[in-house]
Amino acid sequence: MVAALTVTAVALSACGGQALQGNSAATTVPSPTASLVDVRSIPAYGRVLVTATGKTLYLFTADPPMTSSCTGSCVQAWPPLVVRGAVRAGSGADGKLLATSERSGGERQVFYAKHALYTYIQDAKPGMATGEGIKTYGGTWWLVSPSGKPVTSTSR
Repeated sequence: MVAALTVTAVALSACGGQALQGNSAATTVPSPTASLVDVRSIPAYGRVLVTATGKTLYLFTADPPMTSSCTGSCVQAWPPLVVRGAVRAGSGADGKLLATSERSGGERQVFYAKHALYTYIQDAKPGMATGEGIKTYGGTWWLVSPSGKPVTSTSR
């Protein structure tokens, strides 16, 4: 896993900026100018959101809109996607749905369609989606479609 970066990003859209809990296992962006959120087709799931390096992104059903409830040990398994610099949408992602909100440690967590975005520690390489449908920490983890909706077994 890439080491965590602290972040100073500015949101692309007004998001209300609720302070969130900090973490030390955040998924990072390789450079401030890289596309942060891209779209990739994953067999059995279709087109889903991924990081600039191809890591699959998830949403957490226990999170209220524009808020992350994944803290403590949760962030070790489900690192939040944080950014340094401006947030950008890659091919297939909608930049109007991107926003950031500051976590308590000063990191800027990325949101898409008001869902906090996370990676999963068990997804060792691009294209893996081993976290899909896992129920833990009081909610369920789903892949995210380019429209911002969860990719569930009923939506495939």
